[in-house]
Amino acid sequence: MEPCPTNPTREAPGPAAERRALRRWAALGGVVALGLSLVGGSAVGQSRVGPNPLGGGNAPLPPAAAEIQTNGIIQKLGNTLPLDTKLVDQAGRPVTLGDYFNQDKPVIIEFAYFDCPMLCPMVMSGIADAAKAVGDDWRPGENYDILTISINPDDKPTGAMLQQDRAFDEVGGEAGLGREVRAGWHFLTGREVDVRRIADAVGFGYNRIEETNDFAHVAVITFASPDGVVTRYLPSHVYPAKDFRLALTEASQGKQGSFFDMVLQLCYRYDHTLGQYTVHALTLMKLAGAVTVVALASIIGGLFYFERRRKTRLTGGNDRDQGSSGDNKPGRPSLA
Repeated sequence: MEPCPTNPTREAPGPAAERRALRRWAALGGVVALGLSLVGGSAVGQSRVGPNPLGGGNAPLPPAAAEIQTNGIIQKLGNTLPLDTKLVDQAGRPVTLGDYFNQDKPVIIEFAYFDCPMLCPMVMSGIADAAKAVGDDWRPGENYDILTISINPDDKPTGAMLQQDRAFDEVGGEAGLGREVRAGWHFLTGREVDVRRIADAVGFGYNRIEETNDFAHVAVITFASPDGVVTRYLPSHVYPAKDFRLALTEASQGKQGSFFDMVLQLCYRYDHTLGQYTVHALTLMKLAGAVTVVALASIIGGLFYFERRRKTRLTGGNDRDQGSSGDNKPGRPSLA
């Protein structure tokens, strides 16, 4: 029996082949590292400091940014917001935080700064996309309000107005939810002590990076009830329509939202470890069982109803036949 011939296309091991293999593995590792750095980079908004995802990855984060990366948000569900805090709106008018509450509408709060190079615009785009996705049932200004509060005390109302114009474009302008954005998405500035007061009540941490005049912060939006109580947090900069509408329904304390929203709220529970709503199996099983019982009861009840009607029809027909076949038939003479 002859030995199997060697594969003529396979390269014999040697220094050149080993170098090519190392280059392939290095390229693959670079792609993986780039992907991981991009995923991790969306968590903390300090894109002008720290490691560059395209190289120089050994540069440490500044202490102010490293602190936010680990303690950027402390969830304070049930905490009441300081509604008497003074701010300034995009038109330069003095307002208080309470001006946007106690109107039977939930409120979404986003902390940002107006010259943020990457993360803040991503969060704004995420809010705009979610608002468009649920716009048939939930419309800004009519069913809920959005507050973007600047964490940079140097930001001014002129910059806030530009940010509202950008949000107007993000939702499609007048052809989309532009009017709703003008009425229900407010861009606010204020003194550092006042903004810190609101951020501390929410549990939102941020630090100024002195070297670049940036701010380290996490990507998260906070939902509050109409009376100013924190009800839910949605992290990241992408908000699925399901999670967005469930958080709004929850924040409205069940007073707003469609029947579909109420059913979703029954079937889904918020998972703090994942930062999103997940299917609650027990509730779903109970709901499915209840639907099954109702369906079976309706079928059985319908069968009894139609059977009874059938018997009534048959019994009524026999009685009429017996009445018409008596002694006094038409045309027969009477014996009286």
